Amino acid sequence: EYGCIFIDEACQYLAHLLHSKTCREHRAEILEVLEYIVRKAKLVVLADAHMDDVTVDFFRAMRPEGEVTFVIKNDYKETGRTVYLYEGDNNSALVSKIFTALMLGLKIMVVSDSKKFIKKLEAAMTVKMLPTEAWSKVKGKRLKEDNLDLDPLPLNPDPLRIWSIHAENSGSEENVAFIKDISEEVKKVDVLLASPSLGTGVDIPNYHFDAVFGAFHAVSQTATECAQSLHRYRPQVPLHIWVAPRPPFGYKETNAAKIKERMLELNQMTAFLIRIDPETGRRGAEKDWALNAYCEIEANRNRSINNLRDDLYSLSGEMGYNLTNSESEADPLVAMELFEAGQTLDTAHQLAVVQANNINSSEYLNRQSKDFLQPEELVECEKYRLKRDYGMPVTEELVKQDAGGYLISKLIALESLLAPSSGEIVDPATRKEYPAPPQIVAERDIRERDNLPLCMDWHNYSGKWLARHILGLPKILARLLAGEEICATDPSVMQMTLTAVATRAHIKAILGFTIPENCKPMWLLGILIGQLGLRMIGQKKGKRGQQVRYYSLSVEELAFAVEVLEYREQQRIEKAEREREIESEHRLQSARMQFQ
Repeated sequence: EYGCIFIDEACQYLAHLLHSKTCREHRAEILEVLEYIVRKAKLVVLADAHMDDVTVDFFRAMRPEGEVTFVIKNDYKETGRTVYLYEGDNNSALVSKIFTALMLGLKIMVVSDSKKFIKKLEAAMTVKMLPTEAWSKVKGKRLKEDNLDLDPLPLNPDPLRIWSIHAENSGSEENVAFIKDISEEVKKVDVLLASPSLGTGVDIPNYHFDAVFGAFHAVSQTATECAQSLHRYRPQVPLHIWVAPRPPFGYKETNAAKIKERMLELNQMTAFLIRIDPETGRRGAEKDWALNAYCEIEANRNRSINNLRDDLYSLSGEMGYNLTNSESEADPLVAMELFEAGQTLDTAHQLAVVQANNINSSEYLNRQSKDFLQPEELVECEKYRLKRDYGMPVTEELVKQDAGGYLISKLIALESLLAPSSGEIVDPATRKEYPAPPQIVAERDIRERDNLPLCMDWHNYSGKWLARHILGLPKILARLLAGEEICATDPSVMQMTLTAVATRAHIKAILGFTIPENCKPMWLLGILIGQLGLRMIGQKKGKRGQQVRYYSLSVEELAFAVEVLEYREQQRIEKAEREREIESEHRLQSARMQFQ
């Protein structure tokens, strides 16, 4: 038992505990231990700059009933700080300002919610060659619109000392040492680039950087998390902030009750499909207050990310800062530099994977349990995974197509849809018949439920399989695979569109994309086919003025998918044969022991 438990950054801690993929396999055990410790402690102190009711209620549920919570609210505000807001549709204006600051000889810190942006910016800084006009612009008097609040410093001909921290290198010995003594280590760098991997509990109290820049793409962090990353550096230097005007992957549900309801409905449907009791299959071992907190956090995160620009700008205003709209016109040259830097990084990564050493399955599995892998170990693991998943030589094109496992997940969905149903299931309540998912789909759900006690961690593959069946996708796909061409007026495609529009909310929750009210039939079919790793191509047919566009499957993607699925089927056959041989050997050993 502890006399006092102090949990700093409690909101971020709770969000990570309930939502992080890294906690997935041990989330139930972590929650159980946490509940015991919190319940037994004499005093529990929670601290967070943006404390919310969800976090307080979560920990109150672990405490003795009737205990009164004592709240201390700090209303102190650091007024007078200048914040420059960039309103453009892309981040090129902010990046241009970053390059201007470097040309002025300023030391800067850049934070972002995107690892990819940090890596591209580092590459662009490393290779950037500044034209004569740019140098002449900053040699003398700096233009007022630069908004850097500092006189120009003598230009430094020495190479930039850049230090970046992101998911791929945050666990390295160098970065661990850097973060451990970050207040001193930053004095050795001109530019510090940080993704969310520079996490909770890190701060830089002493003056070193002349400005802080933040580029947020509305992909992972809420407004409060963005604000905290901007304030890792404590001195009151100007902040330059660009936020994406809208989330790049669409808007998400903001009603916690609906999130919970749809999750439980999908759990129940999957339980029914894999032939376990639907009522007990709705839930795992989680307690009500944990599930409610999960849904509330999800809803709050979605609400903030859906409106991240307004939310972060409003939060900055509430802090008492002076908000100034900055010149936000897009800079095409800078945008091109970032794009080319991204292409260079992708090409280098693809080549590194192809040239990586080969490892065996034992080494691969051993590395999965490590907290951090060296860059060469990462590419070796990726090369092994590609050979295992696709069964073909690893080339740069294959690395590009796979996109970090994105393609193989689509092909697995295709494989599931093509596999024969294992029969019919009758709903005892409605007497309605449903197709039962194939064995390879049901087994994935059963394995998850056997190994993951909390329902928040279930993927419900059978429910997704059924959603595609209800839309009528298997029959349309079978026609396309047979070489048939389909147009927008095809009755099956039109019926699919009507079904999708009528079940928009469920499609969004289960299959992950938004159905517009004026949904176009071929757009919908293209999205669904794309989720299976295939692609459709169209051509016009008919007389001039009466032409109709017909669509068929792209032969190249189809041939690739067929080759991969045939390999995976052969792997399953060989695995089943090995299991039969092992089982037969065990039976023989048991028989020998009985006769000894």
